[in-house]
Amino acid sequence: MGKVNFKKAIAGILAVATLSSVCFGCANTEAASSGSASGAASKAATTAKTKVTFWYLWSGDTVATINNMVKDYNSKSDKYEVTALSVPDSQKITAAISAGNGPDVTDDFSSNVGKMAAAGIMEPLDDYISKTKYDVDDFIPAALDSCKLNGKTYALPVNINLSALYYNKTLLKAAGYTNPPKTMEEMYEMAVKGTKVNSDGTIKTLGFPDFPNVYYLSAFTAAAGGGWYTSDGKAAAADNEGNKTALDLIRNYRQKFGVANIQKFSSGGKDLDPTDPFLMGNQLFRIDGPWMGKNIKETFKVNVDYGVTYVPYPAAHPEFEGRSFASSSILFVTGNSKNKEGAFDFTAYVCGKQGQIDFTIKGGDFPARKSLLDNADFKKSYDSDFYAKMAENKNLTGLPNNAKSGEYNTYCNEQTELCMNLKQDVATTLKNINKKGTELLK
Repeated sequence: MGKVNFKKAIAGILAVATLSSVCFGCANTEAASSGSASGAASKAATTAKTKVTFWYLWSGDTVATINNMVKDYNSKSDKYEVTALSVPDSQKITAAISAGNGPDVTDDFSSNVGKMAAAGIMEPLDDYISKTKYDVDDFIPAALDSCKLNGKTYALPVNINLSALYYNKTLLKAAGYTNPPKTMEEMYEMAVKGTKVNSDGTIKTLGFPDFPNVYYLSAFTAAAGGGWYTSDGKAAAADNEGNKTALDLIRNYRQKFGVANIQKFSSGGKDLDPTDPFLMGNQLFRIDGPWMGKNIKETFKVNVDYGVTYVPYPAAHPEFEGRSFASSSILFVTGNSKNKEGAFDFTAYVCGKQGQIDFTIKGGDFPARKSLLDNADFKKSYDSDFYAKMAENKNLTGLPNNAKSGEYNTYCNEQTELCMNLKQDVATTLKNINKKGTELLK
């Protein structure tokens, strides 16, 4: 899928271990007696497997990993034969499904569950879960919640995507601080002192987590107690205190150092690339996810002394510590799949314990199952202690879905971008979002 929850770098070819009992269609290992009529009949039966097609968004080295997993699944299953194809274009996959010639199972992001489930692209999974007694109680609640619409489960999480505050310890010390910030006020003070500018006003060292600016607003609104949805997927009152706090925080920094200067700084680097300013040691604070440590230490092998902590909360609201929105990379059975039971069986395997060990954990990502937070391989991964604590935090919330969430999210992004670029004030922005949300998410 490329970058998980807007970004993820998975590297290396993973060794695939023996499948666990989560693979409901897996073959019985008891062999029939050699040369007997019943044995010949049994062998003939096992070759008549039902075909399951799997298209996926991942590419690069991950293709080899998936091919290995599919090969192992097929060798164990006595019912289904999966064929896999990398199609790194979500629009192409969706169009194929809508036209009736798509795959039986595919992947996407939980933020798209609302619109795709409402359009019939996704098959409801609750009956399959009940029939097979599949263990969904082991999923981190926020991850499973992000796969639902109107109380129904339409996908299973492959991982869970979390946002945290990364900081450069060297730059923090140079700014005069020893410990990372707990509150937004502390972070802003540190960010201002940690920003270094050239004689012409352009930025040499970025103190604020304004790169990349794809989703850090969401992290701030969550940490400040805000958001654009209620827990049932309806439109929240957009002019809540948390949203105002987050937008004001961003605008204050941009007003102080200049939108044009920040944009020029950002244009000089590419996210998770050798030119990435955090990897180059030119960014003090960064909002990112569990994949960041592996990128720093293994993928790019850069000498950055970093730490990771919760996205800071407002000083007046310590009860928001660790508050964050969680999403997931997901697998789902397509609504017009020709083999829905087989598609669910394979989905259940990939999202099961062994599947997430082989694919998610060993790929440097964060598992969606609670029982795997104590897994030995997971504990070897970067920053696992912090993220395990974060996954168990009572303030972790799965993003709710709505059939109109795609249109609403696009509108929110357009309005907040105007606001963050100082082209529209906060009050007007939130008033417009309130009006749109009331019209769309009834």
